[in-house]
Amino acid sequence: MTIEEQRLFLEQADKNANAKQFRLLLQTGLRTGIGLTWDNFDRVNRILIVDKSLEYRHERGYWRAAPPKTVAGYRKIPLTEEAHNILMSLYEKKDTRKEALALDQVLTFTDAITGLQREVRMKDLSFVNFRTGEPTKNSTYDTNLYKICDKAGIRPFCMHALRHTFATRCIERGVNPKSVQKILGHAHLSTTMDTYVHVTDDSLEVAMKIFEAV
Repeated sequence: MTIEEQRLFLEQADKNANAKQFRLLLQTGLRTGIGLTWDNFDRVNRILIVDKSLEYRHERGYWRAAPPKTVAGYRKIPLTEEAHNILMSLYEKKDTRKEALALDQVLTFTDAITGLQREVRMKDLSFVNFRTGEPTKNSTYDTNLYKICDKAGIRPFCMHALRHTFATRCIERGVNPKSVQKILGHAHLSTTMDTYVHVTDDSLEVAMKIFEAV
């Protein structure tokens, strides 16, 4: 999204039940299926620890836990004030939210670094569907996004576009590309710059103003 599209999107997204998830991705560049649990949220140091993923396998009808896509995917992300506030607001209400039987599951996966079996307690998930009390599927998020984009009058996109938008905003604001690479968990800088960073008209205008000011 451009800066203006992002503004229009957030105006409408804030009326949606998944607004906090959308905003968190725009603040951290996380993937949708990150599978955040409360042990990933270091409240004292204001850091988010990325060490697993979670996805719903539609063809078989079950949830699957897994390690990050690459070893570089294991990372610690310092939280912005907004991201920290989002997670704190959810944490403070975690004992009163609706929880379905689906959250009784305990999934296992093999850690790519240690080679050990690890457990993911679904009850510990940071985000669940407020209506059903179940983990929210990517398809549900995408359906919400299409409706929000339609109301905002902008081109439709899927959840992964929020990750791309975060990367683009970082570069536009002068964040070191290597830092963006680390935050996104990419093994190679070329992946960050060639795939995730997009040049917008806004960024071109800023670039020329910087050039002119020197």
